Amino acid sequence: MELLLVTPRPEVWNECLPVFQRGGNTLQQAASLEDAAPIIRDTPPVLAILDLELEGKALRQAVIDIMMINASVHTAVVSDMDPDEFHEATEGLGILMPLPTSPKADDAERLLKALAGVM
Repeated sequence: MELLLVTPRPEVWNECLPVFQRGGNTLQQAASLEDAAPIIRDTPPVLAILDLELEGKALRQAVIDIMMINASVHTAVVSDMDPDEFHEATEGLGILMPLPTSPKADDAERLLKALAGVM
């Protein structure tokens, strides 16, 4: 399964990388949404994980930008928004789940479990 991590801070994800790469999964990385666009277009991942330090409308727009390239790509986003605020800002976008700003291996496990639940 192809996964894409979009982040300018890859070192934060070190603990999660072995989890993402388990079972034959392939993880590509991009530093920005602009860098991710050709990957999403040319070799669409099953899941794009967005860690772009965005909130609210900017976060919503980033997910919409991905959907405009390829609507079949599932998304998860890093956000420290309150759960109700997150729901309000992202309602209707089909985001699998929010992830904490300092993700751990168990967060990666929960994400892959959520992804398996929709596939």
